[in-house]
Amino acid sequence: MNNKENYKKAIDQIHASEELKDKTFKKISEKQSKPKILFVPKFIAACCIFALCFTIGFVYLNNRTDDISKNKEKAIAQENEKIEDLPRFENMDQLKETIKKSQKNNYRSYTNDMIVESADEAMSEAKSGTDGQMTSSKETKNIDYSKTNTQEENVDESDIVKTDGKNIYYATQGKVYIIDANTLKIKSLINEYSDNQSFNAQELYIKDDKLIVLGQEFKAAPAYRNVVINYSSTMSVAKVYDITNVEKPRLDRSIHIDGYLTDSRMIGNNLYFIGSKSIYLYDDMKDEELLPRVKDTADEKEERRIECTDVAYFKNSSYNNFLTIAGFNINKKDKVSIETLFGAGEEIYCSENNLYITQTNYKYILGTDIEKTQIYKFKLDGAKVLLKANTEIKGTVNDQFSMDEYKGNLRIATTKHENDSKRSESVLYVLDEKLNEIGKIDDIGKGEKIYSVRFVGKVGYIVTFKTMDPLFVVDLSRPENPEIKGELKIPGYSAYLHPYDETHIIGIGYNTKLSEFGGVTRDTMKMSMFDVSDLENPKEMYNVDIGTKNGYTTSSEIISNHKALFYNKEKNLIGFPIRTYGSYSSGTSQFVIYEIDLKNGFKEYGKIKENGYDWERTIKRAIYIEDTLYTIAEDYIVSYDLKDLNKKDEIELNENESYNYYRKDRQMLEEE
Repeated sequence: MNNKENYKKAIDQIHASEELKDKTFKKISEKQSKPKILFVPKFIAACCIFALCFTIGFVYLNNRTDDISKNKEKAIAQENEKIEDLPRFENMDQLKETIKKSQKNNYRSYTNDMIVESADEAMSEAKSGTDGQMTSSKETKNIDYSKTNTQEENVDESDIVKTDGKNIYYATQGKVYIIDANTLKIKSLINEYSDNQSFNAQELYIKDDKLIVLGQEFKAAPAYRNVVINYSSTMSVAKVYDITNVEKPRLDRSIHIDGYLTDSRMIGNNLYFIGSKSIYLYDDMKDEELLPRVKDTADEKEERRIECTDVAYFKNSSYNNFLTIAGFNINKKDKVSIETLFGAGEEIYCSENNLYITQTNYKYILGTDIEKTQIYKFKLDGAKVLLKANTEIKGTVNDQFSMDEYKGNLRIATTKHENDSKRSESVLYVLDEKLNEIGKIDDIGKGEKIYSVRFVGKVGYIVTFKTMDPLFVVDLSRPENPEIKGELKIPGYSAYLHPYDETHIIGIGYNTKLSEFGGVTRDTMKMSMFDVSDLENPKEMYNVDIGTKNGYTTSSEIISNHKALFYNKEKNLIGFPIRTYGSYSSGTSQFVIYEIDLKNGFKEYGKIKENGYDWERTIKRAIYIEDTLYTIAEDYIVSYDLKDLNKKDEIELNENESYNYYRKDRQMLEEE
């Protein structure tokens, strides 16, 4: 071993202390006044000096590294702060001026009318909303029962009916029934109504021993403020009930936010729900009447107004709305998380980590209508909802399935319209975590618009339509360079796409035919099975017509509401409600179920039919518990043997005497 290696070995074993550094400095000082001592080994002196330099250098580099690390953390924090710190109103004057400007820009009557209509539509859709991702209780964890058909596997969506395998929970006509699934007997009824206010229960979640009821609360308003305050007096409400004893549900907590209930999601024990409040500014309007309200019984007894400085806003919004998002844990009493935007919300998409809300902005420039979609992104941190980013892209979104998050990127498909359908086209965007565009496909389906979209991992499926149904298969494995791999053109179109497995997807929609005016109109419904194992050559394996062509029209809620789907993968069963009606409103309400056979096609498993077109017997949903099928109508729940669809039992829910008298009188008139 040479001297150089000896030095290295010695140095590696030295760990300098403060005491050693003091002694070394002292010795160096002494050396300046004393003669050299030649017999001291040179390498020891070298080691001491090196140790000193090493120690000083180590301290310097360590401090330098800390500074760099702190600066990096500071930069990241500043960037995050920049993302989260979107513009918010500084005072009421700024808020009012923004509202006035927006009202002035929306002088065209259809825009302001659409604000009210969209809120009404959102409410009616929430009322009409089957079965999702629910966690069973310990007593029912081994029971096979329906889950609501949701977009994301671990993100539950509310619906009018839920089950935990033992009981059926059903929201109808503003009330919630808890029904024993075995006996079809009512165990309890939640009905909140008083002279000055009423709570209209609309949709539900069930999680272990908690029942969450979502709805709207309407309060009486002074006559002189009839129009303005009636809108302001509507609040979206989430009520959490302890159902350890289902015969006596106990209200644990209720949270109120201003406006109509638009949508909600639930991830684990965290619930997020959204309210939209239309704004109408008058000269004599007080500040407290303008700002949105919130109330949380776990935190405060009285309603409070959201401060204007807490309201985020974006430029060029086409709507005068407050959009409030509330997040809370159903098992805790922590303060509810509130985020409020100035702007309307339309489509909602939620992954396990983020919530996205879109809003269409309309502009009229030089004789051309320009449609753009504003996207708001919220990070979900437990129950907290944090506004993170926003962007604007061209075109309009068809529904929530037009969006999907995959490995941090948002894929979103839109249709651009320019005055007439001949100039329309669709676009697929890939946006990164900050909603910056990183990939894009233009000119999809020229002259057509999007009717359905579904993303499954690295593949996207887009259906556009005008006279034929092109099914586009998109390879998204490289987000910076998405590519259309295959295209299939067949008559009709699919309005809803449902993945069957990794290489097959089901499409539900309509056949089409030429109208007497030379255009294209809807015919019977149809369901298709597509083979997408070869991305470049998608194939329609088979399809089945649904409904009749004898002058009757066939429709289904599944076209606009995926929650209406009945699906049992283990038994290979799929079904949905359909309505057929003629020119004189005669028709039937049915629930059709098909057996899926990949080799031989769809085979009709059974059809449950209700004669006539009475709305109270119109079937909305079907759920199952083990081998029993339940059809859910407005006032009736009927059970069937799932093996042969033979009827087992029935219960009538509505107990309103005046309503029943009306129904009996109508029945007598029909019999006469």
